[in-house]
Amino acid sequence: MRRLKDYCRLLAWQTGVSYLLLWAVTVWALDEGATVFGKSGVCYPDEAKVLFYWVCETASPYSILASVVNFALTATVWAPVYVAAATAQPDALVIAVPIVILHLVGLPLGIFVLIRMMVTALDLRRRVGSGGDPPKPAAQASPQESLEAASIEGAAIQAAAAPAVSAPPVVSAPVAAAAMPARRIAPPPPVKKIKARGEFGLRRPERA
Repeated sequence: MRRLKDYCRLLAWQTGVSYLLLWAVTVWALDEGATVFGKSGVCYPDEAKVLFYWVCETASPYSILASVVNFALTATVWAPVYVAAATAQPDALVIAVPIVILHLVGLPLGIFVLIRMMVTALDLRRRVGSGGDPPKPAAQASPQESLEAASIEGAAIQAAAAPAVSAPPVVSAPVAAAAMPARRIAPPPPVKKIKARGEFGLRRPERA
C-alpha cells in the first residue's frame, strides 16, 4: 500500500510538471517561435491547414522541435477550436476527447505542483535569509574553544543536577528594626493580699 501511494504521488508530480511544461512550450512558441523557425531556413508555416502550424524538413533536427510545438499548440491554443468542431463533426472527437481529459487531469495537478514549488522556494529563501554563519565543526575548533565549551557544559549540568535551595532574603539591621514592631513590657500582675487568720472570724482557744 505504501509503495502504491509513492507511485501515485510520483505520477501526480510528473503529470503536473508535464502540464506546466506544455504551457511553457506554448508560450515560448508564441513568443520566439517565429524568430527561431523563420531564421532556420528549413521551416515554414503549413499553408495546407486552416490553423497555424510549423513544418520543417524531415532531415533537419528542427522537425522534432516543430512536432513538439505543434502538439503544444493543439492541446492549448487550438483546444477550443477542436472541442467546438467536435460538436458538429464527430470525427473531431478523436482529438477533442483527449484534450478535454488532459486539461481535466493536468490543470489541478499543475496548480498543485506550482503551489508546492512556490512554498518550497519561499521556505528556502526564508531559511537562507534568516540563517547566520554555520557553526564550526568539532574537528576545526581550537583546543581553547573546546575547553571553554566543555567547562560551560559541565557547569550547566551541575547547576541542573543541584537541588534548588532558595536562600532567605538578607535584611539590613535598620530595615529589620523598622519593620519589626516595638514590644511593650507588660506590668507584673498585682499581688493579692492575704487576710490575717484573725480576720476570718476564727476564735483562738482560750488558755486556762
